[in-house]
Amino acid sequence: MSDFSALIQSALSHTLTVKGADYFARPAGSTLVGANSMNGDTVVALLGTLDWTDVTEEASACGARMGECSYFRAHLPEGVSGLEGVMLLGELTDDQIGEVRLRRGHHGNIEHFIPGLEAVETDVVHVILCNSNTPAWTPTGEVTVETAMAVTWYPGRLTPGINTPGITIKRG
Repeated sequence: MSDFSALIQSALSHTLTVKGADYFARPAGSTLVGANSMNGDTVVALLGTLDWTDVTEEASACGARMGECSYFRAHLPEGVSGLEGVMLLGELTDDQIGEVRLRRGHHGNIEHFIPGLEAVETDVVHVILCNSNTPAWTPTGEVTVETAMAVTWYPGRLTPGINTPGITIKRG
């Protein structure tokens, strides 16, 4: 296991205690095949077994980083794969650009999507950690074993939020 095992385990445990297992369920967007991503306990168990690499600098470089959050990547184990349910605006064909729509996502945010656009298979998963000692999960302050909480996890590559031309578009 990586040097980040204790940090990830602490974040998962702390988040599970504060937010509950349902917080880790993925009802929409990117998902898993071979593991039930709608079951938060299953997700936490899986994430806790993976070998994580710190990709925070990469997240900063591509415009994906939120505040002082820490970003980690792991490869999914044999028998489990991911479906990445996003793509970047710069990857769309001219025809697809005309199909982009807006909707309110399950987190309450506005998201861009293309109806019927299928997810693509991936073998990586990311987890984003923040400092739990800040109000409303504000992404400031150092992320440590004592303070780490999971903001989210998802199968697929690092992608920025709304940032032309790196706007994240939902598939499907």
